[in-house]
Amino acid sequence: MTDTLKKYLETNPVDYGMILGSGLGDVASEIQAEQVLAYDKIPGFPKPTVEGHAGQFILGNWHGHRILAAKGRFHYYEGYSMDKILAIVDYFHAVGISHVIVTNAAGLMNEKYEKGVILRIDDFKDFTHKALEAGDLDLAKIREDEKEAIDRAVSQSNVSIGHGIYVWTTGPSYESPAEIQYFKELGADVVGMSTMPEVIRARSFGMKVYPFSCATNYAAGIKKEALYHEEVTETALKVSGNIKSLISSLLNVLDKS
Repeated sequence: MTDTLKKYLETNPVDYGMILGSGLGDVASEIQAEQVLAYDKIPGFPKPTVEGHAGQFILGNWHGHRILAAKGRFHYYEGYSMDKILAIVDYFHAVGISHVIVTNAAGLMNEKYEKGVILRIDDFKDFTHKALEAGDLDLAKIREDEKEAIDRAVSQSNVSIGHGIYVWTTGPSYESPAEIQYFKELGADVVGMSTMPEVIRARSFGMKVYPFSCATNYAAGIKKEALYHEEVTETALKVSGNIKSLISSLLNVLDKS
């Protein structure tokens, strides 16, 4: 089957792309859809195997802004090679997208924040030893213009967010309390199993990138409570309203820049 969405975008271009992490698919409900395309309808494209990752592109109108959203991403622990993990970002590049909003669900390590907080990701630490396959590691760090756009969006949206460093691990298991303590000693704030390679690849293409973590659970050993995947999706759904407001304000800021 031919990629009808890609052909459509040749004559109906879009500037904004968005990747939605675990449990954050509800954020896409803000889009008035023009086109919906399942990943498995694209020749050679991988498909997610993880709960909370629908596996489809949605192109449409977000309160006056045309955006292409990817519901579901790919992870190293699913057995995918780096080129498959980066398929969404490569697709964004192929259709001419210049700004990418990246979201994820992550484990919270910084105890000055509460579960459910949204964090701007300012930098990454790679514990997979795979990030170089995505590009120059210097591209992981947020740029000043990207940070300023997010700060303006926060001010306009009245959504309070934090900021910090994200640790990328292979997964699929949660980290041990000893590993979490080590990450904390290195100055990290949240931990997860995605995002870093996508950010590096997108910036290598010259895209502007706006990365956010939703701290959906406390990392192992931070609190005396069991970890379970359902908590990720439950918390993500609760804070989806704040994420929608933040994204709406960010799109307004970018349109005026």
